[in-house]
Amino acid sequence: MARPGGDSGVNPFSLPAEMQCFWLQEPVPERSQEERAQERQLKVWEKPTCTSKYSAIRKVRDEELPMAPLNPVLASQLAAAKGRVMEEERPDGTFLTTIATKPAVGLVDPLRKSEKDIRTYVQKKREVFLVHMACDNKRDEIVRLEKMAKAKEEALSTSQQMLDEDAKRFEEYLQDRIARAQKATRDSEAHAKKKAEKLQKIKNLKQSIAGVQSETAKLREVRDECARYKDFLSKLTPIEWKEKQKQIKMARKAKRKERWIAEQMAPSLEKLAEEEEKLLEKSAQEESEADQRMKRRGKHRRREDEEEMQQRQHEIDAKHKRIQKKREDDEKRTALLYKDESSDEEYELCFKEPHQLMDSFTELEELNLFLIQSSQETEQQLDEIHHTFEHTKQDMGVKVQQLKDNIKQLDHSIAQEKRRGEELIHSHAEKASTVVQDKKLASLASKVNDVYLRCSHLASQDSDTLQKLGSIESKIEELIQGLDEAYHQDSELVMRLEWQKERDRRERVRENRIKEQMDKQEERLRSSLVRSQAPVFKKAGKQVMYRSPPLRQERKVVKDTTDDEAYAKDHKVFAIYIDRKTGVPQTETPTIEEPRRGVTSASAPTAALVPFPARRASSSPNSPAGSPVAGEPDSPGGGTAAS
Repeated sequence: MARPGGDSGVNPFSLPAEMQCFWLQEPVPERSQEERAQERQLKVWEKPTCTSKYSAIRKVRDEELPMAPLNPVLASQLAAAKGRVMEEERPDGTFLTTIATKPAVGLVDPLRKSEKDIRTYVQKKREVFLVHMACDNKRDEIVRLEKMAKAKEEALSTSQQMLDEDAKRFEEYLQDRIARAQKATRDSEAHAKKKAEKLQKIKNLKQSIAGVQSETAKLREVRDECARYKDFLSKLTPIEWKEKQKQIKMARKAKRKERWIAEQMAPSLEKLAEEEEKLLEKSAQEESEADQRMKRRGKHRRREDEEEMQQRQHEIDAKHKRIQKKREDDEKRTALLYKDESSDEEYELCFKEPHQLMDSFTELEELNLFLIQSSQETEQQLDEIHHTFEHTKQDMGVKVQQLKDNIKQLDHSIAQEKRRGEELIHSHAEKASTVVQDKKLASLASKVNDVYLRCSHLASQDSDTLQKLGSIESKIEELIQGLDEAYHQDSELVMRLEWQKERDRRERVRENRIKEQMDKQEERLRSSLVRSQAPVFKKAGKQVMYRSPPLRQERKVVKDTTDDEAYAKDHKVFAIYIDRKTGVPQTETPTIEEPRRGVTSASAPTAALVPFPARRASSSPNSPAGSPVAGEPDSPGGGTAAS
């Protein structure tokens, strides 16, 4: 029986396909750009929320779900079964389900009497129909499930067969892998054995290399030591021996060159020898022929034959000369091609026996003994001269200091007298006439004229001193302006010229210093030559030994030179300073006295006496022991210092 309002070929009670569950969801269509733009233009209260969107989704009812498509074979079988059922179970009017005919109208009357019975009857018929339809659906579903089970069994059998084949192949693969693993194990063991053998060989080789290196290091040390000995012996070798060895080496080079030239010239010399032999044979043959002709001919033609022989002899001599010249040219060309290479042959050592070296040492010792004695005597004389110089310097220092004190007193007296004289002159000039002023003006005029001549380099025609001063000032301003313009135009040039002048000055100073050093060196060499040429006085007897002097104290004079330093600073800046004691300006450079040792006057107001111990005498290896040091007395009780 067909389902009302539906497709008769679709079973509503059949299970959906496995992938049909994913089709039940309604696809969400993509929104267009216009809808999105309209949604963006909505007001806030008009825009939908996520909850409103979910509530707007329509729920799908069971009646609206699509039925799963049936297999065409099952659909045809189901249609045939339904047709047979419809034919076999055709309604016979028992349940009065058809339209009543006229003869059967009376049968319905009892039923019409009670509407409730009819409704129950229809409901039962409907239930029967539904039961039949459910049975058909279940039968169809059973058939479908049996076919599916059969297909699954076939698939399972196929899978089982494939699994068996896979297991067989996997077993074969495992056997192959096991065989390969065993082979790899054997190979690895063999390689490990070879590796161990190689490592052992490497270890042995390293030990051998270490032994060779140690032996090489020892031999290198021996070689270096031998090289040092060789250098030492070469330094001791006489120059005549070296010159002789050089001549021998040059002779070897010359012989080697001649031998090489002879080897290179051998083929050409053989050719030239063959040419000479041919020439000699030809000349001998021609002479024999000429003799025969002369014998056959008469005496009247002998002169012609002699001339012919002489001409032939000249030709032979010319050929000999050409051959000789060719030989010489070949020798020169071959000599030019020769490259002089050293044979690396070292000179033969001069010392072959130990006694030769000892004899050489003895000769050098005897040769240097004179110089050693001379140096010792010179050092002794130098010590004596130094001692004398210190004594003299000390005595002269005391005298100079006394003289300086006297000079200062005299300068002070002179300054007072000059100041007094100037006062007298000033007072006299005020009282006297204008003669002194005229002299001063004349002196100033002469000085201005001298400066004017130096500036303009021309004799002055104008006798006005003020105009000369104006000219001098204008000249100075012009020179200053020219220097400023030159500096602004090309400052680098000015700086370069200044640097050039400074470099020239330094160069002159350096040359003068070098010249002074050379003069001093020449003087020193000259004096040393004179000392070396002077006769040597050998001392006889025991050497005089001096007793060590006792500890001696000296007084160091400390003088206050603050004023002198201030005077020197003012003089350096202004070229003049004012004496604070006298108040008189001075133009002379002030002298700053150095602190000295010795006894000073007890009346000196600015001197402080500081006692300090003097150094003890130090004996040098070249001076006699206990010799007095410079500045100390010869005897324990002598000296000028206060103890």
